[in-house]
Amino acid sequence: METRQQLGQLGERVATEHLTRSGWTILERNYRRKGAEIDIVAVDDSQTTVFVEVRTRRFGATGGSFESITAKKFERIRRAAAMWLEEQADKRPVRIDAIGVNIRGNQATITHRRGIA
Repeated sequence: METRQQLGQLGERVATEHLTRSGWTILERNYRRKGAEIDIVAVDDSQTTVFVEVRTRRFGATGGSFESITAKKFERIRRAAAMWLEEQADKRPVRIDAIGVNIRGNQATITHRRGIA
C-alpha cells in the first residue's frame, strides 16, 4: 500500500501531465520555503502565472479533494506565491488554482478549479 506522500506525488505527476497537455508551461514543482509551499507553478495559455494546489484522493475516500483546502492552507499558498514572485521578479498576472485528482485503480479523474483564492 502506498503512503500519503506517494499518493500526493502521483497526483502531482498526473496534474503536471494534464497541464502540459493543455499547453501550459511548467516553471517549477514543489516550491518550498519556510512555512510555505506550492505544488506547481505554471504559465497558462493566456500568459498568466498560476500557482496550483494539487489534492489527491483514492476513489471511495471520505471527503472531497477541495474541502481539505483550509483558510490556513490558502494563506500558506498566498505567502509562497508572494515569495516566488519576489524571487523570480515575475511581472505577469497571477492566479491560484486547485486541481483535484481522484484515483480509481489505474484511472485518474481530474477536476481543475481556476481562481480559487
